[in-house]
Parts: sequence; C-alpha cells; structure tokens
Amino acid sequence: MEANTAPKRTRRRGKVLEEAILEAAWEQLSMCGAEEFTFDNVAARAHTSKPVLYRRWPNRTELFVAAMRRHRGRAVIERPNTGSLRGDVISILRQLNIKQSDAVMALAKFGVYADWLGVSAHELYERTMISDQPSIMMAVENALARGDITCELPESLLRMPGELGRASILRDMRPLSETDIITVVDELFLPLVDHYERRARTATGL
Repeated sequence: MEANTAPKRTRRRGKVLEEAILEAAWEQLSMCGAEEFTFDNVAARAHTSKPVLYRRWPNRTELFVAAMRRHRGRAVIERPNTGSLRGDVISILRQLNIKQSDAVMALAKFGVYADWLGVSAHELYERTMISDQPSIMMAVENALARGDITCELPESLLRMPGELGRASILRDMRPLSETDIITVVDELFLPLVDHYERRARTATGL
C-alpha cells in the first residue's frame, strides 16, 4: 500500500491568518471594483469564512483601512542620495509613483462609497496614512546637511509635490508620467524653494 504523499493542510492562526486575509483584501480591492469589496469575496479569496473576518474587523471600512495601511507600510520610500535637491526630489516622486500609485487609485475607488459607509473620503485618506511627515522632507534634510539650502520651508511646500502627484493620479486614474514628475519639480517646487531661500537671505542681509 502506497503512502499518502499529499501535503497536509495546516490550519492558519493568529498573525499568519490575518496577513493572508489582508493580502486577499488588497488583491480584491486593487483588482476589482469597490462594490465587489465584500466580506464574502475577501473570505473566499483568503480561503476562510466571514465570521473569521468579523472577529477582527466590524465592517468593510475597517478592513479596507487595515489592508491599505499594510500595503502602504510595505511600500517604504527609501532616502535618496543623488547629491542634489532636484535629483533627490525626483527620486522620491518616482518611488511614490511606483510603490504607492496603486494605493491612491484604490482609495479613489473606495472613496466613492465612503459617504454610504458613514465616513468621508478625507477621513479614509487620513486613516490610511503611515506617517504625517511628507516624504519630500528626506530630500530637504539632505539639502540642508549639504548646505544647498539654509532656510526653513513651509509644510505646505513640502507637501505640494506629493499632493499634486496624488491629484493627477486621481484625475487620470493612472500612474504619473516622467513628464508629470519633472514638471512638478522644475516648474513648481524648485522655483518656490528658490523664492523662500532668497527671501531668507534678504531678511538676514546676506
């Protein structure tokens, strides 16, 4: 009699099960419409049951937030080191475009239904943020350390490249083009940095 060589199916528990569910939730949301983001569909994709999901998340809004935070938390933006503020900002925007444009588009899809679920699209955006500090700050810190700039830049300017990129993705429902990125940096961000740097030097008599 031949031995049964088929692998035994192990029961997933705890963190392993939760990770599998969140991965299935992200796949369901990114590949399908928001109306198909249901506990039935996510449970089927994760090969588990609806009660298992409900024990962890009370509704699909909470499941959406958890899946988005997990996805965005894994799409880490690495600190660039190109030797210039321009190069560093372009590098960060390219990383954001590659790693997080899909999350922006998923947020747009789900955000259409936000009011029906008792939340606002803005609240969903705020709750799925990983850090309050704009990624562009890494490029500015590099420039300050090199002495390329000496003034303090307003937070609105630090957030501008990412916010403009996000708005373009939401408008076109596609990742940014290289032209989009270069335009934001060369025509908007850097001229404003120069403006604040000149104003700071004038104020100090340099």
